[in-house]
Amino acid sequence: MSWRGFVAKVMYWPVRWLTRFEVIFDETISAETAADTGAQHVVYVMRSTSVTDLLVAQRALRDAGLPDPTDPLLINGTAHARVMYLEQAKADTSEAAIEEFLQLLKSHEKESKLNVQLVPLGLFWGRKAGQELREGNTMVADLDNPGRWRKFWLVVFSGRNILVRGSRPVSLRRMTDQHGSSRRIAHKLARVARVHFVRLRHAVAGPKVAHRDRVIKELLASAALQKAIADEVKSKKISPEKAHQRAYDYLDEIAAKYSDTLVRMLDRFMGWMWSRIYNGIHVEGGERIRGLAQAGHEVIYVPCHRSHMDYLLLSYVIYKEGLVPPHIAAGVNLDFFPAGPLFRRGGAFFIRRSFKGNKLYSAVFREYLNRLFQKGYPVEYFTEGGRSRTGRLLSPKTGMIAMTIQGMLRGQQRPMSIVPVYIGYEHVMEVGTYLKELKGKSKEKESVWKVISSLRHLRNFGQGFVTFGAPINVGQTLDKLTPNWRDSITHGAEEPERPKWLTPTVNLVAEQIMQRINDAAGMNSVNLSALALLSAEHHTLSREELVAQLDVYTKLLRDVPYSKDAYVPAESGEELWQLAKRHDKFTVVADTMGEMIRLDGTSAIAMTYYRNNIMHMVIVPAIVAAFACAHHRFEIADVVKLLEQVQPLLKEELFISHTREDMKLWTQAIVDHMQTEGMLTETEDGSYATTARDSSAYFKLELLARAAGETLQRYAILFELLQQGGPESRAQLEQASVELAERLSAMHGVNAPEFFDKKLLSALISTLKRQDLIEVNSEGNFVAHADVGELSDTIDRLLEPAVVQTIRQSVQRRLQD
Repeated sequence: MSWRGFVAKVMYWPVRWLTRFEVIFDETISAETAADTGAQHVVYVMRSTSVTDLLVAQRALRDAGLPDPTDPLLINGTAHARVMYLEQAKADTSEAAIEEFLQLLKSHEKESKLNVQLVPLGLFWGRKAGQELREGNTMVADLDNPGRWRKFWLVVFSGRNILVRGSRPVSLRRMTDQHGSSRRIAHKLARVARVHFVRLRHAVAGPKVAHRDRVIKELLASAALQKAIADEVKSKKISPEKAHQRAYDYLDEIAAKYSDTLVRMLDRFMGWMWSRIYNGIHVEGGERIRGLAQAGHEVIYVPCHRSHMDYLLLSYVIYKEGLVPPHIAAGVNLDFFPAGPLFRRGGAFFIRRSFKGNKLYSAVFREYLNRLFQKGYPVEYFTEGGRSRTGRLLSPKTGMIAMTIQGMLRGQQRPMSIVPVYIGYEHVMEVGTYLKELKGKSKEKESVWKVISSLRHLRNFGQGFVTFGAPINVGQTLDKLTPNWRDSITHGAEEPERPKWLTPTVNLVAEQIMQRINDAAGMNSVNLSALALLSAEHHTLSREELVAQLDVYTKLLRDVPYSKDAYVPAESGEELWQLAKRHDKFTVVADTMGEMIRLDGTSAIAMTYYRNNIMHMVIVPAIVAAFACAHHRFEIADVVKLLEQVQPLLKEELFISHTREDMKLWTQAIVDHMQTEGMLTETEDGSYATTARDSSAYFKLELLARAAGETLQRYAILFELLQQGGPESRAQLEQASVELAERLSAMHGVNAPEFFDKKLLSALISTLKRQDLIEVNSEGNFVAHADVGELSDTIDRLLEPAVVQTIRQSVQRRLQD
């Protein structure tokens, strides 16, 4: 037995007792190794020769079903080392690894079917980044080559907090086929592996942390802020000392005070808390953000905003994905004791709702944000600006996006990627408060007493859902939208330009972000049940009808996915209802014929919040169903024509990502699915017809169609006002549409708070104007385009006659008045 083997045997049990680890392997490892003809053809690359690291790795690999690192790799009877060590402090060790790489590459030249998978394996003790200008604490820091004595203290103090990261495997077969098997290629392989470990360490622990006072001092001394302070002296006619103090106060208000010690403590606390609050957290797309971070990207997370839980949940999920939590832009209203200091140590930096008229604050905040980008800290901000009170995505506030792009104009060297994030819940604890605010109650100021009060209401909230959507590479996007953007790059004290292209480009990027958030949306038991019951007459269905309709939604979205990132649960309708029933959001009444499920009063209004989370996923299938039910026999080209006409409105209202050109293929896929499910039949002449009105299939189709009712009613109101109301100013048209929507809501029981939302109706009017369906006459008033009449009649036919009558009579009465 070798001396190293003897030491490993002696240390095995002490290390096992003193250490605990989490394991994250890229998803492709298991798949590739299992598919390989030689399941044991795996070798590992590690950065340290530590026996302790090897013992921890041995247990982690065994748990993952991968070969033991201490077992040799046999190729045609020749034994090769299972682990290659790239310890920079030991040249002989690295040279031995290069020699092993060379021998493996040569083996691939001799054996054409051989395919060894090379797996980089990193071990991180404590995940501590350390501090600038000094080494991290020896007892808890994650050091590459700490020596035996320091390693002892690492085991003692950080042994219960180890992350084992297995990266995406490299195929030596592919490497040999593409580059050959020379020593130069072996050296290149070793060099790439070293760079990979540097990037992996940065992704896991983040950049070294500077003391908060030092950050503020450096920023105040920067050329850009010195110029901003001088401008403040001139414009406000104050002393330089006062202007300097004002800039200091702004930075003190903004700056985070990140503590990885607190993050580790919160990790354990959050793990305990989430297990009591949620049944589980469903995460999709983790491999995306790991790939970006490991590729050296500056990662900017842009989630939707449903709840104050978002801050904690997203940071927790990112940490559990093996990445450093982001610095989070939080509203300054959350900077109250004791939450504010805790948030700062968790990475929060605070931002005012408006910078208007305060050039010094704007410059200070922009420089602080730019420092985060330049130093490589991941950043998170909520582009909606606040929590959604209706469950729909809010129109984006573009200020942070503009500053992100301006960060690129400050000579950002690392690639920058914006990651849209969908966050969803089966229960949002603030929904009751949101409803009160929508009814006119003032927003309550955040305080410690409000936090303590909310804690009393903590209970099991079902499942949480986090999906990391398709990232937006900022540089590549700018290359596509504005090829000459690099001409606007500034340096030093120069203020980042606001070139003419900035605002339209920012708006396009903001639109992409919102669409990709919705592309990553997730269905769950509660929002699906809410969708079905709110579509039903009197918000009531029998248990059998509800279960069947849940199956309709999930089968449709699995067969015709909204997007490749959208999540549709695998459970059956019955299983989904059992999950939803546990939340006590539904009234269940039993009689001699079985159970009935309904939504009563306030609960029906509250459930619109959850339905609205996924409304964009079902709106087009619902319109197709509504067209089918209204015509009973129809040509698919007529449905496509309607969808192409309303697509800009759907895009504005629901941030759907599908273009007009997509509608034909999407509609055909939906109709084919409905035919397969027996809701539609194809006639001899190639048209489609609905099944018998008294069939269960027709009931399912009609219930699906009713999901589009409120959206189509809003469009019908606008078109009727334009068609019959005559020339009106924009303000008059907006006010009339709100009043008519309120009347329709009262008369026909529309309980959705957003149904008559002025901002939503105003945005739809703007879209109609952009699409030339609204024209402006010589007096500056809005008038309908000639095409509005036909479109209005088409939509009216999809609505219930009583609703159409109310709209028309209300418009006529308004004209008479």
